Amino acid sequence: MSLIALILLPLLGGVAALFAARLGNNAERWLSVGVLGIGLVVLVAACLGGSPDPRWLAFSRTPWAPSLGVQLLFAVDGLSAAMLALSLGLGMVAVFTSWQTNENSGLFHAALLWTVAASNGVFMSFDLLVLAFFWELMVVPSFLLIALWGHGAREASAMKFLIFNAVAGLGLLGAVFWLGASAPIVTFDAFELAKLARPAGVQTWLLAGFALAFVVKLSVPPFHAWLPDAHTDAPTAGSILLAGLLLKTGAYGLFRFPAMLFPEGYLALAPVGLVLGSVGALYGAVMACGQTDAKRLVAYTSVAHMSIVLMGVSGGVHFALMGAAVEMVGHAFSASLLFFLIGAVYDRVGTRDLRDLGGLQRTAPRFAAVFALGFSAVLAMPGTANFLGEALVITGMFQVNWIYAAIVLTALVVSVVYATRLLKEVVFGEPGPKPVTQDLGSRELSIAVVLGSATLLFGLLPQLLMTPFTPAVDAVLASLEAVRR
Repeated sequence: MSLIALILLPLLGGVAALFAARLGNNAERWLSVGVLGIGLVVLVAACLGGSPDPRWLAFSRTPWAPSLGVQLLFAVDGLSAAMLALSLGLGMVAVFTSWQTNENSGLFHAALLWTVAASNGVFMSFDLLVLAFFWELMVVPSFLLIALWGHGAREASAMKFLIFNAVAGLGLLGAVFWLGASAPIVTFDAFELAKLARPAGVQTWLLAGFALAFVVKLSVPPFHAWLPDAHTDAPTAGSILLAGLLLKTGAYGLFRFPAMLFPEGYLALAPVGLVLGSVGALYGAVMACGQTDAKRLVAYTSVAHMSIVLMGVSGGVHFALMGAAVEMVGHAFSASLLFFLIGAVYDRVGTRDLRDLGGLQRTAPRFAAVFALGFSAVLAMPGTANFLGEALVITGMFQVNWIYAAIVLTALVVSVVYATRLLKEVVFGEPGPKPVTQDLGSRELSIAVVLGSATLLFGLLPQLLMTPFTPAVDAVLASLEAVRR
């Protein structure tokens, strides 16, 4: 039941937040923080409590609709535990980031908690119909966050986000229904479905349905068009959840299910993933160089980094897979840090235009120091989790084909251009037409320290991630090795 609690806590907490807002005294905010904090405690307890299957840290199977072959089948290993911790932790960061949000605050915090609840369902579910349910559910509260509390053309950006992700999710849903109906006894149990033999061609088509949903959420070109607009117009908390959670559900899905369910289809489509990832890594880096809106610039860096994750997942070798998993975590912290800082700047001066900013080192030195750390991570400087993840992917690409490694390295060279440009125009130089004169306060500095410390911690102590991720990586390799022989 502890795993189910990771969904029920934020789900019911969101309902409670609707009413807590009427009590005043920031009740809905503290309620949200409390719910997410309890969720972290439950997650730790579940992972330490043992599992009947040594492959998993925690495992739960609860009948839901046996006549339809549907059950609540949850399993957590090191990878999914890290994703769940990110979901709950970044949810808390999003609450503290939006502490000043007063417009319909109850619904705002409800949407935030419901996004976390649905994401948790994706990270744990191994009943594929339940997985598809949470996958579609996740879109709704995220849509509300953009449409109701965003900026600029928020309604149009929210609709684009909704259309892209809802339509792509139909591919996942169709493939799941086919899998369940084609089994000897109707079931959506991923562990049972993985045991069934299917022709390579059928696997390829089914995987295409799964991959469409995952790649759109991952926002790899040409399926990325929703992301820059959504990030640009979303509130700061929405951007943190988009970068830290929603993009990671796509990466997690690609990591977890293709090799498990469709190993021959995985090998057939892996070259497509490598090509899309290569194009996306270069495209995202080049597009970031031309942006004048700081938030849009960071959005395109996300396209580049998630494309590198796709390359790692598609590589099918130990180093590439491990690098993709580490990059998921590293990017979640670094992108969240930058979106938080840009949001704080926007709250002060009402602009994100790089041409209007500048001179932070003189007017707001705390801002300047944390900005420098954030873009050091995006630049994949040694000592950051991003460096570790991308170094592992590059190593894996040399094992697959040196051309892909060269492309990633080229993208990293281009990233120097946009990172140094932003540092030059925002941190150094003369104060711009709209200088930031109010430095980070204690609440904001605490958020920045948490996010910045996390990317340094996992970069300097890589085994904190690599050791718990090893079983998930080994499971993918075992599935592929069985069909490579």
